[in-house]
Amino acid sequence: MWLNHYLLIRHTPNGRKYPFLDCWGLVREFHRRELGIELDECTDFSITEGYEKERSGFYEIEPPHCGFGDVIAFFRHGVIFHVGVCLGGGRMLHTGLNRHCRIEKISSMQFVEIRIYRHTRLSERKNET
Repeated sequence: MWLNHYLLIRHTPNGRKYPFLDCWGLVREFHRRELGIELDECTDFSITEGYEKERSGFYEIEPPHCGFGDVIAFFRHGVIFHVGVCLGGGRMLHTGLNRHCRIEKISSMQFVEIRIYRHTRLSERKNET
């Protein structure tokens, strides 16, 4: 099963080399391997107004709808602190401190604010089909 590749990932702070990845490293690995989209290694996925938002290649989906490959971002007091990958069907793939990568229902997460972001290249691909 293709998901086994991700379930072997062990959370590693600032991890960028498979299988030792942090939450952004997981998003990068998923986008590269499954979607053919290369993401910046050093970004913290900060979503800000203007230049940074456009440069990142992501835009927010409103109302939040989680599709395969979208990035789910978790905010506390308006500051992003965690990201994962939407698998569709209300499920996400993510990793956290001292844990392996796992699949969980988004609804089971007890975070203050959840936002969904889609990469522009993913949108282009969906429009082609």
